[in-house]
Amino acid sequence: MKIEGCKTKDRHLFVGSGKKRGEENLDSVRYETSRARCCATWSLTTYSHDFYQTPSSVIASLFLKKIDKEKSTVKFVSSSTIDLDLRTSDNKRYLQNVPLYAPIDPEQSTFKIMGTKLELTLAKADGSSWPVLRADERLTGEIIQIGRAGRA
Repeated sequence: MKIEGCKTKDRHLFVGSGKKRGEENLDSVRYETSRARCCATWSLTTYSHDFYQTPSSVIASLFLKKIDKEKSTVKFVSSSTIDLDLRTSDNKRYLQNVPLYAPIDPEQSTFKIMGTKLELTLAKADGSSWPVLRADERLTGEIIQIGRAGRA
């Protein structure tokens, strides 16, 4: 096989099978498409998320397993933007600038990295209701009421 060696580990888990199909050996095809998982960083483009809110804050969960606490960063850049650089222990990376639906107070906002998710507690700047978490998400038309309903 003509696959370049690794300098970080002595063993690899390569993507691809090593099996022969009929008479043909697929080593040359694997050389073009294989990557060693210990050396490569795989970019993630999506994650699933959910959120709920109180009158003063939005609690958002971004579901991504194996987030490395030491290598990952979350920055509340401005009142309407969060920078995420999330790295996992299996060499995956999620890097994005997240536009928020409404302004937040970056000084009061916090985050917590857990085993299966990143939990953001965003302090609302104006106390308004958020129908979606991100500014670039499609509005559903739902009206979300926060707090106690008025009495007649």
